[in-house]
Amino acid sequence: MSESTHATPPAPAGSPAWIDYTAPDFARQRAFYEALFGWTFTDSGEEFGHYLMITKDGASVGGAMDADQVSQMTGEDPLPAAWTVYLRTQDMDATLTAVRENGGAVLVDAMPVGDLGVMAVAEGPGHEVVGFWQSGTFPGHDLPLTPGTSVWFELLTTRFDESAEFYRAVAGWQPTLMGDDDAPEDTQTVADAEDAAHDSPRYATNHPFDRATAGLCDARTWLPPNTVGYWRVYFAVADTDRALEVIREHGGTVLDGPQDSPFGRVTTVLDPAGATFQINEPPAEG
Repeated sequence: MSESTHATPPAPAGSPAWIDYTAPDFARQRAFYEALFGWTFTDSGEEFGHYLMITKDGASVGGAMDADQVSQMTGEDPLPAAWTVYLRTQDMDATLTAVRENGGAVLVDAMPVGDLGVMAVAEGPGHEVVGFWQSGTFPGHDLPLTPGTSVWFELLTTRFDESAEFYRAVAGWQPTLMGDDDAPEDTQTVADAEDAAHDSPRYATNHPFDRATAGLCDARTWLPPNTVGYWRVYFAVADTDRALEVIREHGGTVLDGPQDSPFGRVTTVLDPAGATFQINEPPAEG
């Protein structure tokens, strides 16, 4: 990792602080993302295990690891392709204690990353993988909300209520259900909303709308019971149609969409290695 060139504004408790990507056949995946988002990948050197920093026009987007290279170093099978979201914490020890006490499991214990900060990886109640980052000299990613950078993060799970309470206890969330008009109902917490949203999946933001930085989606409508949950990242694009051409030209797959929403034109994508993410073309101004 390296120092960010853009200031990161203060964020509410448990906000996404970082994302990283792991995949085999990494050269192909790198070419896919370079073509789609115009990213630059920079090797952080041997000190950091040749972890790659991803930037877009100088803004820090996230990191990446070559799963085949990691496999050679560890002697273990290559990790499957996936994006991992890391949530911000001020006290890693307390966070990991809360993970264990609230139905989660610690997969990678607290690990210093030089003077940049401390990372850890855990599993939530829906068996989703989630990271945590306690910053030192490196606060985390930049969020200019421009094409090629992340604009939203959400957890899809079939264990919505358990997940809401887990992230409340572990990450300091204030889960707030979205209303039928796509505006959060600030006074209606998940715990009090037993009768909400029968006709559409429940969706909560991690904090009331003006402070929201991530979402929680009840995915039982689409996923079989007990399906492993997963986090996904939304990346901004300037032109969905052009982005879809690039995705297909470079071996990606469109799983769903594009669909218009109050927040833009959204498409679900599978990269050539099998990792899923979203692209979002923001609504036209005016």
